[in-house]
Amino acid sequence: MSFEKINLVLKQISSSNSYSSIRLLIEEYFFDKNVHLTSIEQEKLVRLCLRKLPDWFSQTPEQIKDIKLNFHKYFLQTPILLKQKQLIDLIINEFQTNLNDYFIFLLIDIYEKNYEKLLNELEQDKDIGYIIHLPDRISNICMTNIPICFQSKIYFHRLSQYIQEQLITYHYPNMVAQIDTNINFLCQLVHRAAKLGHTEYIWRPLYKNLFLKKCSNDPLWLRLAQYFLLETIDDILLYTIQHGNANILDLFLSDRILHLPLLQTYLTDTLLFRKQLSIDIVQTILIYLTMSINRTEQCFENTFIRFLQLWSQDSFIRFSSNNQHLYICQCICICLSLNKQIQTNKDKDQILLCILNGIRIHIESTFDYIRRRGQFIGELIIERINLFSQSTQLQFNTYDKNHPEIQMLKKLAEINHSYIDRELSDDEQEEIPAKKESIVSIPDKPISSNTVVLREASIDDDDDDSEFESYDYSHDTAKSDVQKPTYIRTCLADLIATDKVSQLEAALHVLPSLIEIYKIECEEVALEIVRILLNYNSTFNIENFQELQLNGLITLCKTYPLLISDYLCKQFYEKNYTINQRSLILKTIQETGKKLSEIDQIQTKIQNELFVSDNDGDDDDDDDDNDSWQSTINKRLKLKTKYKIKNQSKKQILFKENYFGNIVGHFFYPLISFIDTTTPHLSLINNDNDHLLLCELLACLGRLCINAQNTLPLNNMIKQFLQVLKLLQQHEDAGVRHAVIYAYACCLVSIGSTCHDEDLQGNFIELKQWLDYIIIKDTNTEVQKLARSVRQILLKTLQEMTQNE
Repeated sequence: MSFEKINLVLKQISSSNSYSSIRLLIEEYFFDKNVHLTSIEQEKLVRLCLRKLPDWFSQTPEQIKDIKLNFHKYFLQTPILLKQKQLIDLIINEFQTNLNDYFIFLLIDIYEKNYEKLLNELEQDKDIGYIIHLPDRISNICMTNIPICFQSKIYFHRLSQYIQEQLITYHYPNMVAQIDTNINFLCQLVHRAAKLGHTEYIWRPLYKNLFLKKCSNDPLWLRLAQYFLLETIDDILLYTIQHGNANILDLFLSDRILHLPLLQTYLTDTLLFRKQLSIDIVQTILIYLTMSINRTEQCFENTFIRFLQLWSQDSFIRFSSNNQHLYICQCICICLSLNKQIQTNKDKDQILLCILNGIRIHIESTFDYIRRRGQFIGELIIERINLFSQSTQLQFNTYDKNHPEIQMLKKLAEINHSYIDRELSDDEQEEIPAKKESIVSIPDKPISSNTVVLREASIDDDDDDSEFESYDYSHDTAKSDVQKPTYIRTCLADLIATDKVSQLEAALHVLPSLIEIYKIECEEVALEIVRILLNYNSTFNIENFQELQLNGLITLCKTYPLLISDYLCKQFYEKNYTINQRSLILKTIQETGKKLSEIDQIQTKIQNELFVSDNDGDDDDDDDDNDSWQSTINKRLKLKTKYKIKNQSKKQILFKENYFGNIVGHFFYPLISFIDTTTPHLSLINNDNDHLLLCELLACLGRLCINAQNTLPLNNMIKQFLQVLKLLQQHEDAGVRHAVIYAYACCLVSIGSTCHDEDLQGNFIELKQWLDYIIIKDTNTEVQKLARSVRQILLKTLQEMTQNE
């Protein structure tokens, strides 16, 4: 059809006031075989008619019934070039702008009556995303009034029925006739829907009603099921494991775990070691691994050894939660219930080392539940595994063997019940409603509202909220149901129970006050509390968690300085600690020294010296040319400004004894002694990844020097510190050089003008030469800027020293 003619037809439809006036025109162009419209022209015609529908309804209400019948006949039942996807998109686009019930009626009708045609077209186009996201698009428009056929449960259940019909009527006969067939589109539909959380609706009918019934007797159906399960390893396989048993896994997977690395990684690493599944599912997987000799040798034995290695690791016991530790103990018990399948000849030494080391670590723990489980598991392993001459040669009588946890572990480890697998899940007994025809009323009266009404609303609106008196709750505070611990032992138990976040938060809040109240009782568990606070690997979504954690550590270190400082300084260089944990140790030591020294304004003194020094040192000839215009203006204002000041006597500085000097060596020397030590887990000077930690350590040591001012050990501390700083002066990292200069400033501020040590004075003179070099040659501007400030402090300190002499 020519462009002019189609435009004329569109103008007539657009200017029409009633449907009857253009009805003959529509019949002509849709039923006349001599008129050939292109798909683009048909799309324009359908879009325009959909746009005119609300006008025709409102202007000619007596023709509503005829409009609906004829329009539905012409546009939805007539074979046209437009695809079903295009028609649905046109209706949805109009429905977004005009919430008219008739658009919902058209949408439901075309979806119900042309469902297979729609999916066939999408399969040809390989457009999986369209059919998967169609209910979401409609839900976003309809909000709460979603048609029943587009609700997720009904929608994906019908899609599952369609997949079953295609497999039964088309793909399976092709396989029997040895004709090539492709089920990739159907498989991708299932997996894409499962990723969106619809596994139960789309996979359960296939799994329960089709594959479970047919796969045990027909290898072709088994091949189809394996393609669905193993083409993409995701929630489909997990659902099958959760609702099946070991026999079902053996049927579907057989020995494919030995030839598919992804499947082996998913079953062992992901499900057994990363996901904390229910113990019944773990038992199903482990029994499946023992149902053939090859699986036992290549998978089950290695899995058991991995459980044993994890159980015997010191870091796992320290950092794992109560539930994680119990989970590993349960897995070991299940493996030991299958001990006939465990061959210990080739890994005898490794297993023996894990057993002995694990028993020792568990017994040494301060947690009752860890010691109890460790003793029971140790007895059980030695009893079941043929590594010792007597199976009963290890017996512990220090734990409660009637404890519920021990009874539960014993039940899991019973050999007589090792092969009794769980029954199939019966959750499929709930009936899913079959496909229903959607009942949508088509009113004969014109629609005066733009709201979508698909069903009658319930008439329960008799309540009138206006009769209730309103109250002001703006100043109310929520009353917490959590009971705060009142004793230090109770607080320790709450700190351990990380699964109770509210109780943990309450314990962190009251911990400092309980330490002050129960100083004697707390000393027995002080190290244990420090270990717990230091090893938290999560913030638990607690507000100000880091501040509460730090306050608890500072209070403990302040109350028991010798005990806690010795532990923290040793742990700083130990393995199995993260950078954040080592940084937390330094913050604790630094803040504890500040509190113990009781020197006022230590935090701001160094900053004042650094930033005021630029203005105080303007008399130096080397820096006159570098003064900025701001400093010039400030000097002129200072000279020209007159002040009226009453005669005030200078405040006399009162020196008091710094009691921190008696114990500062327990904080300072253990940290500085191993600063140049290189270990596999920590290398502060040579490792690029530890530069930030080195900077924090230098700052912490400098702060300890400031906190130790007016004490006898200060001179020796600074001498040793200056030797370390001299070695780090030429460090390649600019951040480290910046930290070195800052540490020099801390030494100068702490020593003051009262130093009469000739060695220190000589070191300070050498320091001036190095600072002059840094100011000129260093490539980092921040390092140069700090060096200028520290140089002014150095010159001022040297001048005061000479005047005092």
